[in-house]
Amino acid sequence: MRALKFVVLAVLLSGCVTQNELALQRNVYQLDIDARGDLGISDAANSMQRRAAELTLSKGYTHYIIADSDSETGTEVIGHTPAMSRTVMRREGSWRSGQSTVYTQTYDYGGPITEKRQRTSLIVVMYTPYDAPPQAIDARQVIAYSR
Repeated sequence: MRALKFVVLAVLLSGCVTQNELALQRNVYQLDIDARGDLGISDAANSMQRRAAELTLSKGYTHYIIADSDSETGTEVIGHTPAMSRTVMRREGSWRSGQSTVYTQTYDYGGPITEKRQRTSLIVVMYTPYDAPPQAIDARQVIAYSR
């Protein structure tokens, strides 16, 4: 039982972050981030700006703005704890008289295992230093400060 509690705790705390990039235009990308677990959500929150900066530099641009963002947070059932059953039988009456009644009660122990989940979608618009608006973020500075 102790090992089961350890496994459930490890699953809940562990995290996974997946990212997907989709080109909408030559300098506009949609960045989708799907994070699971406490550590994954924490890691995703810390790395969104960094990933936008890395994407900007990898495409040959130097500045970017986040034109739009959408985020949803919730929980998802990822499994169930093992169910344990206990049946209690009680007999009333006598076997000799031929009249006996058997009562049974069954108790189930088990429940859902849930995991926190966050989905975030960013629209990143990238610029060169010559056409960057004043509010644009310098991708090189984001990378330098996030180390």
